[in-house]
Amino acid sequence: MVNFLLIGSKERIEASLRAAGWVEADRDNTQAVVHAILSTIEKKGYTEMPMSLLYLFGRPQDYGFAHALPLAVAAERHHFRLWQAPWQTADGETVWVGAGTHDIGIERAIDGTLTHQIDPEVDKEREYIAETLQDAEKVKQLRYLRPAEPVLEATTATGASYRSDGRILVITLK
Repeated sequence: MVNFLLIGSKERIEASLRAAGWVEADRDNTQAVVHAILSTIEKKGYTEMPMSLLYLFGRPQDYGFAHALPLAVAAERHHFRLWQAPWQTADGETVWVGAGTHDIGIERAIDGTLTHQIDPEVDKEREYIAETLQDAEKVKQLRYLRPAEPVLEATTATGASYRSDGRILVITLK
């Protein structure tokens, strides 16, 4: 479920999210294993656990970002995916389409694989993302859009439902 847009260049997106404490998720399991081993050797927490690939515009996400405590990352984390949109704003700014959810546990998907259970109130994660960027003083403007046919409820890979007020938060970065 798309629930927010970020407006800004790739460089501004990366710098703003880093300033707000978000880390980029590892892209694949090989990268994750190497990163986890290095984090262990350096006695640092590993919070960059990969995310499954989801598709928008016919391709997987360009980025995955996470906010998590090192010891809880496997079961609980704030996270979102970003896709660069195939359009820009009227003044030439890059648009990034985001889908954010809060992992709150582990459960079994319909196909039998283990996956994350998400908080069914996905709007809370949309607001959390905005709050972290505001706290880092990286937000120029916040506004909401309401699509003509908003998604108000959907189901996860486990068959659990999640819901939204259907609004999309537009976050223009400084």
